Amino acid sequence: MLAGCAGAPPAAQTLNARDVMRLPQPWPTAMAAANDAPPRVLSVFVNETAIANGDHWRGRIATSTNVASVEIRTESFSFAAQRTTFGEFTFDVHVLDMPPQYRRGYMLQIIARNAGGARDERYVPIRFL
Repeated sequence: MLAGCAGAPPAAQTLNARDVMRLPQPWPTAMAAANDAPPRVLSVFVNETAIANGDHWRGRIATSTNVASVEIRTESFSFAAQRTTFGEFTFDVHVLDMPPQYRRGYMLQIIARNAGGARDERYVPIRFL
């Protein structure tokens, strides 16, 4: 039998669910960065951390300007956030029907990558109801 486990995410990169549900005012301005500089996640917003069938789950991620992509993932799913402008990414998912086996807690991983593949990560605890 082959088994594996993932360690806990670094505490400095784990965001409190209560904090990510507050939209910062004003929203952070993208931080200018050279293409080969390390990417940076500046702010994360999600409208829900407890997501039920029928919900519209939305998010917004502010990054440095050299971020080429933002991946949203857990051990059960993965998708790319849409870049709206340099340093600004969003997602909007309509959760139609979550099978019972997927209704549980997850550690959402938000991965910002620059064109060279360097990454910056944040983690948010979420739950599908």
